[in-house]
Amino acid sequence: MATGNVGAVIKDLKSRIAGIAAALVSRDGLVLYADVPAGVYTETFAIMCATILGAAATANTELNRSPPERIVIEGNDSKTVIVGSGKKALLVAVVDQSADLGKVLAEVVKVAEVLKAN
Repeated sequence: MATGNVGAVIKDLKSRIAGIAAALVSRDGLVLYADVPAGVYTETFAIMCATILGAAATANTELNRSPPERIVIEGNDSKTVIVGSGKKALLVAVVDQSADLGKVLAEVVKVAEVLKAN
């Protein structure tokens, strides 16, 4: 999928979930595409999201469990969802704490599959 198409898909996702931020990052933390608020260091955001999923995968491996399918981080004012998008990428979405997590998860998983297929 061309970068412009990825951008359109991510912007559409962000709009549908009333997202604060959305990004496609490589599993080693490189920014592939990001739609985040001004002033956000996308490189730091990407590497930390990749690190979070990588740490969870390592923890599960130590317990002889399969790697996580998704990570949900809940804060006082926001929720962050990190899901795999193929073997090389992660899709990250940040929404307001009041967002319907079920709806957000469904949309993020659907978009991750679309981006994975392309």
